[in-house]
Amino acid sequence: MSTNQTTTNNDEEEIVTCSELLEQIDDEEAELDRERALYGNCDTDTCTYPQGYVQRQALFVCMTCHNNGNGQLAGICAACAFHCHSNHEINELYTRRFFRCDCGNSKLSHQPCKLCPNKDPTNTANKYDDNFRGLYCTCKRPYPDKESPTADDAMIQCMICEDWFHSQHLGVPLPMEENDADELDMICQACVIKYPFLIHYDESRTITSPPVEENAAASNSPPCLLVSNNNNNSNNNELHTIFLRDGWRKRLCRCPQCHKLYDDSNLTVVFNDDDAIQEYEKQALAKSENLDADKLLTDSLQKLDHVKKLEVLHGINEFKKSLSDFLRDKANGDGILTANDVTTFFAGLQEKRKEQKRTTFVPPDNCKF
Repeated sequence: MSTNQTTTNNDEEEIVTCSELLEQIDDEEAELDRERALYGNCDTDTCTYPQGYVQRQALFVCMTCHNNGNGQLAGICAACAFHCHSNHEINELYTRRFFRCDCGNSKLSHQPCKLCPNKDPTNTANKYDDNFRGLYCTCKRPYPDKESPTADDAMIQCMICEDWFHSQHLGVPLPMEENDADELDMICQACVIKYPFLIHYDESRTITSPPVEENAAASNSPPCLLVSNNNNNSNNNELHTIFLRDGWRKRLCRCPQCHKLYDDSNLTVVFNDDDAIQEYEKQALAKSENLDADKLLTDSLQKLDHVKKLEVLHGINEFKKSLSDFLRDKANGDGILTANDVTTFFAGLQEKRKEQKRTTFVPPDNCKF
């Protein structure tokens, strides 16, 4: 792969290699997938307040209202972020559990809700933390942090408290490449200290409990896996950030004592399979197929007459072929693209289109072709 260093020619014209261009396209597609996973479950025209405390939803904070109001902590749904706070500074919290939209209530009374104006003064079951102030991690810094000494400030969310943490502030190294960290669930050190039994499920301790079988509940007295694990690892009292790999919920102990422990710790919902962020994203991606570009194009073509439909399809195919030929020629040559190359490419497309219009017979609109 080509180096990422900036290269210039004698005229100091900025250039980019084909490999770098493809890498940028891959990054943009990954970001698009992330947005589909977040917004696919959202109805951006309907406030979620009437649904009550939603099990999991995309949540946002209006920093404009927070800074201009009385400083009360408040969260808003995606629809209110788009319609009621469209010209404001909005922070994305990704998703939160069991939260009810605060837009227009007593916390944000200076900003009436346009979508659902009749709301209770407060949502007493909502839980707030420093994220609602625009501060994250143990370092209590904003995101993105303009004063950060490094450009890379990627963060990981704790699946219990739902705060976000810099990888360098977790107190332990990532168990795999940082770019693959989103494939793991993380529980921060503060939550492990609050619920110390969680340390026995740390993947790095190589304590792998067998998956729970479908008929496990039928057993009269299933053994407690936590007691067994604790006996085998009694010399390890350190409580630290832990990472859990896919399927960890099926490896949880399901004995009566542990069930009560989960209930008393208010973690039963967290330990259910349907709480997994991966399940939320899977459903969101499925729903977001309605926003697929190919489907939108198909729906738009249905509104055109036969002649114009053929013209649009011909233009799309011509563009794809021209772009493919253009990139292939560059890759077989010096492999370098310049701004002038791109300008020349699109200028050539425009000229070819003009030539086609001059030489192609176009039937009148009332033609029954």
